[in-house]
Amino acid sequence: MLREAEDAAEKQPEGEPIYQALRQVYVALQARLESDPSPRERAELQRVARRELESLIDRSVPDGPVATLLGKIEGGLDHWLTFVGEPAVSPTNNAAENALREPVVLRKIIGTLRNDRGMFVHETVLSLLATWRQQGRNPYEELRRVVSNNEVISRAHAVPAVETSG
Repeated sequence: MLREAEDAAEKQPEGEPIYQALRQVYVALQARLESDPSPRERAELQRVARRELESLIDRSVPDGPVATLLGKIEGGLDHWLTFVGEPAVSPTNNAAENALREPVVLRKIIGTLRNDRGMFVHETVLSLLATWRQQGRNPYEELRRVVSNNEVISRAHAVPAVETSG
């Protein structure tokens, strides 16, 4: 979101104070989260940060990149601050972008997959491998186990539930 806010600020002067405010909220949250606050403190940080985002959304700006950014902030308001309440959630999407890099390059090299079923299988297998890797499990062993046992993988089995704090 910060990257998009910075881009919007470069294209429209009304975006600069919004970018600075978002940056300030993010830096303050990161500094506070370094001390590993309690679940109650995390919930309060999340409430305060949400109010800050809501105050940005209420700004009146002309149509353009800044208005689009504010619409995106509003649309994701229930999700942007998940990392504050859940220590296991990263504040950035760097891991997700890195996980997508390999399949995107592969798709560009070989072209698109030929049908919807093939694309679904490809995406599912890549998602499972990345999930197992992120969980510290051996993707090769997990895939071998699933295939040798002829298991049908449900989402619940592939992605264990994350325990919530508080």
